[in-house]
Amino acid sequence: MLTLSPKAPFLYKPQNPNPNPKIQHYKPQINGIYCKSELQSERGLEFETGETFFRHESAKGRDLGVLAASLYNQSKGKLRVLDALCGCGIRSLRYLMEAKADFVLANDANDEHRRVILENLKRVDRGFGDERKWVVTHLDANRVLSECYLQKDFFDLIDIDSFGSDISLFLRSAMNTLSFDGLLYVTSTDGHSSGGHHPDQ
Repeated sequence: MLTLSPKAPFLYKPQNPNPNPKIQHYKPQINGIYCKSELQSERGLEFETGETFFRHESAKGRDLGVLAASLYNQSKGKLRVLDALCGCGIRSLRYLMEAKADFVLANDANDEHRRVILENLKRVDRGFGDERKWVVTHLDANRVLSECYLQKDFFDLIDIDSFGSDISLFLRSAMNTLSFDGLLYVTSTDGHSSGGHHPDQ
């Protein structure tokens, strides 16, 4: 069961106008095992991608989500975000740094991405005491959405980037978990479904 109490293990990134990402290859050591990672830059924020799915070309789609979140925050004076399929965590990082989100729940079903997500988000201030800025979970997107709904833990913005899979799989759970006046931001980063390349989907 997902627990989002102040005592839960919450886990908590910045921006570069250069259109060409600064890529550096290095070998971080984790338990004696070396892995290759790429340092990217987007709107002034540096972040790792590791082995996660990431397309630099989709930055404009992320820009629109951050813009919507920023306008919502300015209008309502609050912003809690659920990034249901966060990948490397760049969307979560941008919501925290650019849209000034009060809290972001960054979820990715693949727990092998945990190190990359944490490395990216740990650059953000975690907050003070029991007030945490972010948490990272590794659950199926529908499960994390449903458990938040059951706990009456609603979000002002829910970001779902389905990476080309059928978005309808997540819509009902997302709508249930959305605040009454919230925003649902839906994208398909690889463009296959939205671009009609896979009409069967």
